[in-house]
Amino acid sequence: MRKANGNRMRYSTGREAVPRLIENLQRLGYQVVGPTLSDGVVRLRELSAADGLASGVVDVQGPGTYRIGGSSPSVFAAVNGPDSAKGFLHPGEVEVMKFREREGEIELVSTFRSDKKYAFLGLRPCDLRAVQVMDRTMLPPGFEDPVYRKLRSDSVFVVVNCVRAGANCFCASMGTGPAAESGYDLAITELPDKLVVDVPNGGEKYLVGISLEPATREDLQSEADALRLAREQMGRRVETENLSKQMFAAMDSPAWGEVAERCLACGNCTLVCPTCFCNSTHDRIDMRDDSVSRVREWDSCLSKNFVYAAGWNPRYQRRDRYRQFVMHKFSYWLDQFGTYGCVGCGRCITWCPVGIDLTRTVSSVLQRPAPGQEKVQEVRVA
Repeated sequence: MRKANGNRMRYSTGREAVPRLIENLQRLGYQVVGPTLSDGVVRLRELSAADGLASGVVDVQGPGTYRIGGSSPSVFAAVNGPDSAKGFLHPGEVEVMKFREREGEIELVSTFRSDKKYAFLGLRPCDLRAVQVMDRTMLPPGFEDPVYRKLRSDSVFVVVNCVRAGANCFCASMGTGPAAESGYDLAITELPDKLVVDVPNGGEKYLVGISLEPATREDLQSEADALRLAREQMGRRVETENLSKQMFAAMDSPAWGEVAERCLACGNCTLVCPTCFCNSTHDRIDMRDDSVSRVREWDSCLSKNFVYAAGWNPRYQRRDRYRQFVMHKFSYWLDQFGTYGCVGCGRCITWCPVGIDLTRTVSSVLQRPAPGQEKVQEVRVA
């Protein structure tokens, strides 16, 4: 059972607290981002009021499938849609800087600036962990990305713990859910008749004017039971013990080629992944004012030209590109940043046009090493 820890306090309140919470965040100068219903999909969008929330909407997901499948009295009934905090903290397109020629001299007109402060409402625990994973890649000491640093430093995270697992979720096996453990400003668990709110030190300022009662032992037990049920609902998992070394040992598994025969190399999996950070830059010329803007855009390791350099492409084959995507999540990332790059959100399964299941890929690769590698126990990486 999760109890108050250190300076964290636990309260209960009603669902009517959500509109007031949004108002409080806006009053503090935050642009609230939450789940909304748009063209039959639950998307993360900027909210102007609580009536924009996809309250009561239930989604149904499967490999390569997504639809709205009913309603619920819960405010946060839907699980993850295609969006994550990455789209706001590491934008898909951003003007990094702009230059202009004036009287024969080149001057720097602007660099990235933003006055937005985001408050993410309804973010799921796996997505909060994804932000923490992105911190490792975008904020290494001395090499901080200025765009991400600015947008990330002013952000607030109101997490909603998962009492329902989506069909493609496997966060429990990745240790990223269904409950958030740290890094949030508020954490909400929605029970059938109330909200249980986990309030770290300093989080009280977001709850001004909201009627709160100390969470009872029964409240905490109900929360624990709901979270346990969500864990048990997950039909997918990845065995992470010694996974990085096992993946290295299976680099030449025939399963890579078999999966790649289905893969379209469309990049959907990398676009919806909450931790993929690959990007490319190009210059955009504006003849109207003789300016040049340096623009950064999302890119994908599944793109054939992504690693093309000096007249050679080391990953020309689709098999090699798909293997790079999976290996980075479950092996290379661990060596680079000390954490897995996958948080078990299941988006890559849902939004793959041909329904490739990442968890099955990992299982197939490990079960079918290349001939002569069956007895490989350990791979040492310099």
